[in-house]
Amino acid sequence: MTAWLVTGGAGYIGAHVVSALLDAGFEAVAYDNLSTGKRAFVPDGAPLVEGDILDTDAVTSALTAHGCVG
Repeated sequence: MTAWLVTGGAGYIGAHVVSALLDAGFEAVAYDNLSTGKRAFVPDGAPLVEGDILDTDAVTSALTAHGCVG
C-alpha cells in the first residue's frame, strides 16, 4: 500500500489528519520540523520524519523512502 505524507504532521491539525488516514486504512507519514509540533502528537503507527518543508531534497527523500503518493 502507498502512504500519504502529511506536512505539519506533528501539529494539532496535522496529527488529526494522520490519525484520520490511519483510521481509514491508509498509511501515513508525519513530516514536521517540530518548531511548534510535538513528537507526542504523532499517532502510534505513523513514522515521524523531521525536516523542513523548504528543504526540497529532504521532502523528496521522505516521499521516496516511504513510498508516498501525496
